[in-house]
Amino acid sequence: MSKYEAVDCEETKVRVHEYLHKELQEPEMEAITAHLANCENCEREYDIELVFNQVIQHSCDEAPPPELAERVLNRLREIQNHE
Repeated sequence: MSKYEAVDCEETKVRVHEYLHKELQEPEMEAITAHLANCENCEREYDIELVFNQVIQHSCDEAPPPELAERVLNRLREIQNHE
């Protein structure tokens, strides 16, 4: 386990999005993991962010209804024909 500098609540809240998406370096990931394990407030906010990201991800996985896709394509064709 590598050494890391402790982070506070403010730093954790600022970096939680990057943490969720594993966009931080290992020492930063470890520091935030340690903070979350010892801070109920930040852990609660992390849980909210996690659920929020899951809802967004689920919503983006759904294909649009065929009628919507067709309406969008028709509108794009109209715009192209008028140019």
